Amino acid sequence: MEDVSVAHAKERLEELVARAARGEDVSIVDPKVGKVKLTLVGNGATRLRKPRRLGLLEGKMKVPARLLEPMTREELAEWYGREP
Repeated sequence: MEDVSVAHAKERLEELVARAARGEDVSIVDPKVGKVKLTLVGNGATRLRKPRRLGLLEGKMKVPARLLEPMTREELAEWYGREP
């Protein structure tokens, strides 16, 4: 992570924004305020990532049928740390 001063950030704001958009950690340090981190927010972040593929692990993992059944009273009591 690179820390830059407010004066440096004013001179090179476009460059710092582009670096943050690429996923780099950029912080602006102001003695009055402290450290401020530039972060990409919103739709721009989704454009930088590869699209997710659904079903990537299909057929590669076995899920026991018991996993989808409701928990018994004893299991619920154990889960919440109470006596049945």
